[in-house]
Amino acid sequence: MDSTRADIAYARQLGRPVRYTDPVGHAVILHLPGLDPVRIGPYEYESRAEEIAAGLRRQLHSTAHVEGTVIAIGDFRPDLDHLDPQVHTDPYALAEAMDNDTDGDGTGRHCPDLYARLCAQEPAEYASELWGRACAAYDYLHAGPADK
Repeated sequence: MDSTRADIAYARQLGRPVRYTDPVGHAVILHLPGLDPVRIGPYEYESRAEEIAAGLRRQLHSTAHVEGTVIAIGDFRPDLDHLDPQVHTDPYALAEAMDNDTDGDGTGRHCPDLYARLCAQEPAEYASELWGRACAAYDYLHAGPADK
């Protein structure tokens, strides 16, 4: 996907037209007032993108985001950056992902955070239980030798 994105960017830099021959898919787009949109995708089916968007909308009351954030569905555009649509469900892989995904700084630049994406992807009870196991794995991975 990164090589395709680079090829598209290079073609545009040369002024060459870019045409898509296959359906590109769908994306969830978070429109953050005063900030660049955050895109998640691709999703093959629009219905799955709608499910994720609805889950993220439910998370807006409890996660860091810019007031006035709007979550919509749009076309996946390989020439733009997108967050990976799939959050890990292995507790240790999720714990490692926590190092690369901050809790959010209140400006929306880290919106949606990893937990919000997990809750949008998985049923609420499972997401909560999985997050707890991932937090325990995170603590174990970051414990000093005397703590292990």
